[in-house]
Amino acid sequence: MIPMLRLKNEADRKQIEALINSLRLDPAAVALASDDAAAGVQATLRDVAQRGDAAVVDAARKFDDPEFDASMIRVTQEEMDAAAKRTTAPQLAALRRSIAQVREYQSAMMPAEPPAVLRDGVWLGMRYTPLDSAGLYFPGGKASYPSTLIMLAGPAQVAGVKRIIVCSPPSRYGRSDLVLAACRELELKEVFRAGGAAAIAAMAFGTESIPRVDKIVGPGNRYVQLAKRALAGCVGIDGFLGPSEILVLADDSAAPQCVAADLIAQAEHDPGSCFLLTTSEKLAYSVAQEIDARVKTLTRRTAIEKALRESSAIVIDASMDVLIELGNRIAAEHVNIQTIDDQSVLRKLRHAGAVFLGRYSPVAAGDYVAGPSHCLPTNTTARFSSGVSVYEFLKRSSVVRYESNGLKADADAIVELANAEGLDAHAASVTVRFEK
Repeated sequence: MIPMLRLKNEADRKQIEALINSLRLDPAAVALASDDAAAGVQATLRDVAQRGDAAVVDAARKFDDPEFDASMIRVTQEEMDAAAKRTTAPQLAALRRSIAQVREYQSAMMPAEPPAVLRDGVWLGMRYTPLDSAGLYFPGGKASYPSTLIMLAGPAQVAGVKRIIVCSPPSRYGRSDLVLAACRELELKEVFRAGGAAAIAAMAFGTESIPRVDKIVGPGNRYVQLAKRALAGCVGIDGFLGPSEILVLADDSAAPQCVAADLIAQAEHDPGSCFLLTTSEKLAYSVAQEIDARVKTLTRRTAIEKALRESSAIVIDASMDVLIELGNRIAAEHVNIQTIDDQSVLRKLRHAGAVFLGRYSPVAAGDYVAGPSHCLPTNTTARFSSGVSVYEFLKRSSVVRYESNGLKADADAIVELANAEGLDAHAASVTVRFEK
């Protein structure tokens, strides 16, 4: 079912290159997209900018609920309370555990004020301040994702964002009791039913019901990503997130059943991609057999088999260093390391959204309760970007204080450079301070 490749075979090398290239975003194609999807998104953005709630309602009727109207856009506190009452005690306990542990981790990750740079008469520092407002978007088209809401809201709350706006599609999944119960447990007050590009536009421009925000964060389908790309600069954007992915680096010490289970779990996303890079041929075949046996009983078998067949591979090579470098090129969203020396492999791994060490660290733990957010860079963008955390909702400002003697020491250099650039007013702003 899942392709098995050896790096020493030239044909296999080319197949691996093709797989990596299929994951990698083509910057030109993304920046210059002009297909029907991009045109449709642009039309939606204009419509929401011009008609506000009416455009949000029309989009909801078209894609989610033909009976939707403007009175349904805002989720009331009563709706959240009622949903929580219908949620089972074990589910509520799981939500609370997830929220508590996400907050615990994010609180520990809050940056401390860095030490100041001191020169004679000069004090240079930096401070972190939270955003005034953030818009959290999470999908609800194919399934219900209260976990994604927690992974977005938890970091924003810990960072100290004053106003948090939540949007999710008004589909039956977006209206799930578990999602609304999570909103209640998170004590979110401004929750809205809006989906796709219309929701992103509403949070960027503001409508009669949905407030405008400073930054939009969260995953979504192609239309959501195109909307975020189009609005970047008008509003802050976390990144352009694509299909989910996992890469496992393993040797013969790994447990085949654990590796197979992790690969299948990621393939369960629709779509999803999975890679096993291993030095052990025995492990490779054992994992393939485990996958074949386990997939047959799963609810999403069709989607899993498609992902494993078309966007996944088991790669075998004798050298772990070669496999690690291949892993760095793939720069996967999730990397699980199951080797005799996990720390050694981790030191050489440069690019990953999140790393899970050892057989008892499934990605699913990170998806739900471990603490780090599961909203992570995909499509090899872990080469230059990071997952959502408190840092996503903080701004850095440098702080500069000069005393007279400090400015005197730097004055000649400032004036020289300002005059060289033809900015004599800049130069004068320094010299005026020493005029009598």
